[in-house]
Amino acid sequence: MDPTNRRLLTLLKEHGRTGASELGRQLGLSRTAVQDRMRRLEEAGVILGYTAVVSVTEDRPPFAALVSINIAERPCAPVLAHLQALPEVERLFSVAGPTDAVILVRVADTQALSALVDRISAIEHVSKATAAVVLEEYQG
Repeated sequence: MDPTNRRLLTLLKEHGRTGASELGRQLGLSRTAVQDRMRRLEEAGVILGYTAVVSVTEDRPPFAALVSINIAERPCAPVLAHLQALPEVERLFSVAGPTDAVILVRVADTQALSALVDRISAIEHVSKATAAVVLEEYQG
């Protein structure tokens, strides 16, 4: 990947809605050249999509936590499917290491988190579930 594409990706990560003409001005390229580069990056799987970053609102519970889960039996897929179906789960990661899965959950408060961890612990083949409260989130 050349330096221009790296800079283009940096600009898109900072302000994804910037138009091709403005990107071209910042990169010293024409609008068409920027569009061609973006298309090639999309086709190569470097740019996977475009998304809006939204603020926490009334419809998204404000309290976030990471729940680490140990699964006692293999395969893990049935437990992961069960976890993925929980409405509080925002992201699910199958991981290697001392735990088998980590989920990012959003709940209303600590009481809701405690109840959720209890529900997760009761899922068949879950041997342990521990929560870590998210203090602050950063965008990468």
